[in-house]
Amino acid sequence: MIVYALILAAGKGTRLGSAENKVFRAVGGRSILERSVDVFVKCSNIDHIVIVADQDEINRVKWLMGESYPGESIHVVKGGASRQESALSGLLAIERLFEPPASSVSVRRIVLIHDAARCFLPRELVTELIDTIRNHYAGVAPAIAVADTIRLTDERGESIEQTLPRRRLVAMQTPQGADFDVMLKAALVAKEEGALVTDDLELLMRIGYPVRLVKGDDRNLKITTPGDLIIAESIISDEMEI
Repeated sequence: MIVYALILAAGKGTRLGSAENKVFRAVGGRSILERSVDVFVKCSNIDHIVIVADQDEINRVKWLMGESYPGESIHVVKGGASRQESALSGLLAIERLFEPPASSVSVRRIVLIHDAARCFLPRELVTELIDTIRNHYAGVAPAIAVADTIRLTDERGESIEQTLPRRRLVAMQTPQGADFDVMLKAALVAKEEGALVTDDLELLMRIGYPVRLVKGDDRNLKITTPGDLIIAESIISDEMEI
């Protein structure tokens, strides 16, 4: 079995209030991107790492990976204008870079797609996701229960149309993954049909592929706003005290 980690780092992250891509922002002395890559470098289940970056930042990402992980084979490829396009670009790059030889066509390939902004991904969660894909032949993603009451409003956001049942709602996290061939097919179908999706599990659901959820982790937050940086620094402080 071969497992690919596909890390999406092509977004700008304007809500963080910075002029540069947020993945280069330092948290506890290391960039968000380095911290995101670190868990996959240290995970023995991961065979190959591919980072999707903005065209103008490819060289910077390559330099950063070379400085942080000398000797590691980390590929950096061009992303797209949206997360969905970047994920597809990364999947196609994996197909080009790691096409298995004819003698090993039966080797199973799995891909995990991860948002670089989630830089505190626990290693044990990566292992659980891989095991779920391997054992159940399904797409999988981590999710956490929603604590707040969620209400559906009208299109203008001025009135409430429905109060959604909180016990059935979850907030999605990444990595999200499946067998590589299935994920690539799902992404290509969505592109052909002009469908817009918000995450990788939705790609799989659109083609009728079975999906599962595993329990996510509160530490696996997506750094989006200045407030998230405060939480991130707190996580680092807690880890240093252990």
